[in-house]
Amino acid sequence: MKAIASRDNPAFKAMARLVASGSERRRSGASVLDGAHLLAAFLDSGRKPESLMVSRAGLEDGEVARLVERSRPAPVTLLSDPLFDALSTVASPTGVIAAVKTPVGEPVPEDAALVIALDEIQDPGNVGTLLRSAAAAGARHALLSAGCAFAWSPKVLRAAMGAHFALNIVEGADLAAFLARYRGTSIALAGGAERPVYDVDLSGPVALVVGNEGAGVSEAVARAAKVRARIPMAGPVESLNAGTAGSIALFEVVRQRGVKSKAQAKTNMSADKRR
Repeated sequence: MKAIASRDNPAFKAMARLVASGSERRRSGASVLDGAHLLAAFLDSGRKPESLMVSRAGLEDGEVARLVERSRPAPVTLLSDPLFDALSTVASPTGVIAAVKTPVGEPVPEDAALVIALDEIQDPGNVGTLLRSAAAAGARHALLSAGCAFAWSPKVLRAAMGAHFALNIVEGADLAAFLARYRGTSIALAGGAERPVYDVDLSGPVALVVGNEGAGVSEAVARAAKVRARIPMAGPVESLNAGTAGSIALFEVVRQRGVKSKAQAKTNMSADKRR
């Protein structure tokens, strides 16, 4: 384990660029996992990080020490606590930051059991919330149009709380083209739709489209969907937050299908992977 105490160290400067720059992350095909929870989720998915940086205080924490051990053979750099705090993007650093290869999205099966499709959602918090809700609802696949916030930005990663590593995330997706060939029920959430989402049969394969925070689902994508549906509201509120609306619809899918165990969800994921 190499120890450094200077901001001028090349390894520190390289990690700092990765933390600060979305263009650098895209160019290098790498992402940053800031915190023990994200690193644990990544390791639990069967992957290994490229490198780690830990603080002296973090290394004294049993959880962080175990994660460092699980991350072998990734090289580990020990930072002074002030240097680590300068690198971290969270208010209360846990003492570990990992650089990982950004997983590459794979084609989504045309009969996938549950797909979340994000159309021009620009707020990182909404993107992360929807990914987290999708994973919790048992979805295996997430499609993001070109105008969405970068799925692997630190803000989205923090909001999703490890959900990225339970999903096949495809960025820059042509949502209309996917919906045109999808063999299940495709639903575009739209506030002005006549049909409540609760009246749609969601028991079979479902692709759920959530639109931009202001404009909603684009007309081309809405036309490609088989159904337009709304979230009924009883109070004097014009609309719901995109992350909230998508989460409600996702868990209506769960309700209609019946609550399944995590073991059953893993079986469904394995089946999707084999297709």
